[in-house]
Amino acid sequence: MDIRNSFDRAFARMHRRNWEHIYVLVDIHDTIFEACYHEKEEHKWYPYAKEALELMSYASNICLILWTSTHRKDLVEYNDFFVNNHIMFDFININPETKNNDLSCFDEKTYFNVGIDDKFGFDAETDWETVYNYLVEGIRLGKFK
Repeated sequence: MDIRNSFDRAFARMHRRNWEHIYVLVDIHDTIFEACYHEKEEHKWYPYAKEALELMSYASNICLILWTSTHRKDLVEYNDFFVNNHIMFDFININPETKNNDLSCFDEKTYFNVGIDDKFGFDAETDWETVYNYLVEGIRLGKFK
């Protein structure tokens, strides 16, 4: 499936339900960076990942959630690295804005609208460019504030 379809459906639902934003879940390894199996992360970005994440960070109708199995002790270092690269994640591994209701329980499942993760079929080698171009076009058309 084309990642643009995921964003289109999420934004359509946002407008139908009069939500303020959508939730985009993003993994680190083999998604933002090429996986590094060394003690020290090399931070080798996939093409367009940094640029797309920076655009999403500043779009008021996108809430970014970092989705990672990284150890807690390393999360501060990752978060600092992202902030220094103008990428702001709103949450890490949780979405505290969604509450349980009569139909849904979010105690053990994080709610999100778009998932960017190699485990979800996201191809970091090509899909980041698609996301980046989608966001640039959305900015041009006034879809993002």
